[in-house]
Amino acid sequence: MYVVFNVLQVPAEGKTKMAELFAKSAENMKQVPGCLEFLFLDSNEEDKQIVFTKWESKEAFVAWTQSESFRRAHDERRTGQSTATGSKLETYQVIHST
Repeated sequence: MYVVFNVLQVPAEGKTKMAELFAKSAENMKQVPGCLEFLFLDSNEEDKQIVFTKWESKEAFVAWTQSESFRRAHDERRTGQSTATGSKLETYQVIHST
């Protein structure tokens, strides 16, 4: 299993708009081969929101990042005027899970 955190820096005043931009992703990610889980997380204490995805494998994640659906999803966000001021991608191989 493989997990990815896309840590977005989002000012408090932009969090609602960013959540709206990712609203469709929850449903769309159900159709992506190898994607096991999608969560959009909001930090109450910081100017931060996180996109969490869990994958069958690193290969499944990489395949998605090279797909047409990935490109379309990110084009929509760019034209939707993202309120993020920065982001950091963190990836992890799962060692133990229940």
